[in-house]
Amino acid sequence: MADGADLIIDGKALDAAADRLIRGYLSAGTKAVSGTARNLEKRLEDATQAAVPGKLWRAWQSSAFPRSGPARNPTATVWLKGRADGRTGGAVSFWTQPGEIRGKRGQYLAVPLPSAGSRGRGRDLTPGEWERRTGQKLQFIYRAGNYSLLVATGGTTNARTGGFRQLTGGRQRAGRGGANPLQSSVVPIFVLVPVVRFRNAFAIEPIVNAADGELARELFNAIRGLSLR
Repeated sequence: MADGADLIIDGKALDAAADRLIRGYLSAGTKAVSGTARNLEKRLEDATQAAVPGKLWRAWQSSAFPRSGPARNPTATVWLKGRADGRTGGAVSFWTQPGEIRGKRGQYLAVPLPSAGSRGRGRDLTPGEWERRTGQKLQFIYRAGNYSLLVATGGTTNARTGGFRQLTGGRQRAGRGGANPLQSSVVPIFVLVPVVRFRNAFAIEPIVNAADGELARELFNAIRGLSLR
């Protein structure tokens, strides 16, 4: 009788190994999705910061669910803080898309200058709102060959904030408005323009499209590493 060998299969160990492998695959997918979302957020922030002055780049956010561990359908989202049709979304559209804004019925657009002060949340500051808020009347100044202005008189700009500040009679008599108190007390608040053209300084779509390829590479590399173990 020929010698033989018994093949013993440990079902529990096999199930445990299969479970570890599956969990490894699912965890790799979660890691690839969350990592790609973070990288996309960072690239959008960098592109925005390079093209747009100010802090608009901070509006980009990302989230992933779950953040780690095995998941059959991990998801991630990159978005802008605030409403898509609000101020932030409008600012991003201004810097990333072609287009222009014109006043209604041929009217000029009143663009607030830094001296107008804070615009408030979620809306533009209008000349009427500025007058109601400050109690000051705006005056129209025509400038041939240049943009016309809406100005406030009897004031100056705050050295710290740049906003308009009314001069009291005592400050005007003391020359606190500048070398020429009468002249320096005229402060431009709005500039009047017929049209504002979008800057279209950078594009979002190529950055997002590149993330699709990155997700595939990250997932492939993670799975390939598991397969070789």
